[in-house]
Amino acid sequence: MEQAVPGMQGAEPLSREALAVLFEPANFRAFQKTGCMSHYWAPLIGAFAGARRNEIFFLTPHDVGMQAGILVFRFNAPGDRAAGPQPAGRIVPVHPVLVQLGLLDFINQRRRTHPDERLFSEYKAGREQAGVPFSRAFVQWVKATAARLPDDRKHLLPDDVHFPSLRALFLAEAAKAGMSEQALLTMGAIGGDGPVGGPPQGDDLALAETLIRQVDVASRFPTLYRYDELMRSSADSPSTPSPSHAPGPV
Repeated sequence: MEQAVPGMQGAEPLSREALAVLFEPANFRAFQKTGCMSHYWAPLIGAFAGARRNEIFFLTPHDVGMQAGILVFRFNAPGDRAAGPQPAGRIVPVHPVLVQLGLLDFINQRRRTHPDERLFSEYKAGREQAGVPFSRAFVQWVKATAARLPDDRKHLLPDDVHFPSLRALFLAEAAKAGMSEQALLTMGAIGGDGPVGGPPQGDDLALAETLIRQVDVASRFPTLYRYDELMRSSADSPSTPSPSHAPGPV
């Protein structure tokens, strides 16, 4: 684990070593559950968009789409008093890696089959309880993975690894990429009760997209696979994806 990120209330970003363990194909596959696509997408949206749990579990198929020619998330989660002040709504460009991993295919499928439901309706979402059962499942996965490690590697997954550690990872990489505090404030990623001056529009949104592309979260992860590739059971591990599916500079 690394130093706490400002605005994360003590949450620390996951280390490369921890990510290498959790997202090793067999371990990440072990977290998947039939009918629960949140087990695949929620960790990735947290890490590549800096999204809060409530924001992810209140997303609908219509909250991911084009705005001013830019693909964006429109996060509209109600506040979670236990987690402190949160923006009432914010716009964040979609990281190219999420597109490479098939996010739009999943969104389009949900638009066809469940257009009026939340993307991850498999878990209940009360006003301040979005995804609580998912969070418990996430922690159980971390603990089960840690339990399988040799004693000299168990320290890679300490007991304080929780879902916010993925959002902290995004913020840490954003800072490393040179994203200013003002840019993060404009997107509502840190501070206050909402984006400064409202969600980014026009030139600010175009700048936000440019900055998101520079946030190299993918370099912290092992190779990530599209869901269908991850779940192939005919081999011990998924076959190597084509370059268009592999995270990396876009």
